[in-house]
Amino acid sequence: MSDAPLPIVRDTTGLSRGYRVLWRLKYLGLSIFGPAERTIETSPRERVKWERAVRVLRAHQAAGTTPDAETIQAAARLS
Repeated sequence: MSDAPLPIVRDTTGLSRGYRVLWRLKYLGLSIFGPAERTIETSPRERVKWERAVRVLRAHQAAGTTPDAETIQAAARLS
């Protein structure tokens, strides 16, 4: 497994505007008030990026469309 941080998936398929706003606030809060540096597997910031990628991937599967490679890779990293 790579030690590089997960990308923030730019695809917004299946993500409501309210979810995206709350996600950004949560990510910002974890960036400022979250724990110190951790490994990719135990980092809360990486966990919220992974959850977003999984949500987008499931929305694409439900719609019958193909997600981009970045989304697929991010969703597969922590599963």
